[in-house]
Amino acid sequence: MTRLRHVPALRRVLSAASDTRGVAAVEFALILPVMLVLYIGSVEVSQGLSADRKVVLLTRTLADLVTQNDTLNSTQVSQIMSAGTAVMSPMAASPIEMRITSVAISDVSGKEATACWSQASTNWSGTPASAFPKGYIFNTIQVPTALRADPGTSVVLAEVRYPYKPVMGYVITSTLTLSERIFMRPRIAAYVSNTDVANSGKPTAASGPCT
Repeated sequence: MTRLRHVPALRRVLSAASDTRGVAAVEFALILPVMLVLYIGSVEVSQGLSADRKVVLLTRTLADLVTQNDTLNSTQVSQIMSAGTAVMSPMAASPIEMRITSVAISDVSGKEATACWSQASTNWSGTPASAFPKGYIFNTIQVPTALRADPGTSVVLAEVRYPYKPVMGYVITSTLTLSERIFMRPRIAAYVSNTDVANSGKPTAASGPCT
């Protein structure tokens, strides 16, 4: 009889345990979608940040490679662009857009900044939608005043655009255009010449603009 008296109590314990397991299962089912969204979102954001860092590194690499030369030609500039895309690995290189421009700082019109030569990848879609024409006059937004302090010098402007599309596209559903632009001064000479451009891509007069 003593054993039988314990049976109802045991049943109540087992029933409570079963109820607890049921509640836990329901809670897990409710929170699982939220956890999945947070996980996928964190993966997509992490990949996006990685792509953005690579865009910055590629832009700096292009500027660095160009400014280590005193003379280039169009083929060599294309080779620099092609070699630079290795920085984006393992991401696809085909959508990368690049433009490299040599900018002269002159003593004309309040230290005017003009394009001496410019070369863009064939898929460039920025503004303007191609290389800058020789003699293009930059405004102070495009080339800040701080970079115009020394007439008779130049800066190299490297620009990169990368249309980043998440692999899953669950949280970030649209394509994001990651972009970067970096100025760097030539290391060897006042100007990085381009032999495929008139006057080798340099001003015709000392401290003058490129025209």
